Amino acid sequence: MAGFNLLGRTGNLLHRALDAESLRFQVRSHNLANVNTPAYKRQDVEFEAYLAAELDRKGAVELRRTHPRHLEGQESGAAPRIVADNSTSMRLDGNNVDIEQEMVALTETAVRYQVLAEQLTSKLRQLRTVISERVS
Repeated sequence: MAGFNLLGRTGNLLHRALDAESLRFQVRSHNLANVNTPAYKRQDVEFEAYLAAELDRKGAVELRRTHPRHLEGQESGAAPRIVADNSTSMRLDGNNVDIEQEMVALTETAVRYQVLAEQLTSKLRQLRTVISERVS
């Protein structure tokens, strides 16, 4: 992400977490849609390891480009990724989608997305308050 980031590190992490939960929702919906597809292997999204690594970078200084000729700061290339679960089989046809497990996971994903969206909204509200105070 080049350029000025108004939301800072926290806002950036919230935005990435929202993207990951959105992807996770799509993947789990896809799993449900393929519950009766022979040999289909359920998929999931890995994101927590990336998030933990970003949070461990406490001492890292966030670089901002204030001039077009400045060099950009290095950003982690890690991103949420889709992985297949090839370790189990629920049925004789090789499909490993458990509809009950997927429904619970889909609900958890929706709740996490809602919480993250509320946190990002709060961050935006804080920024709006600071801007309006400076303008007054």
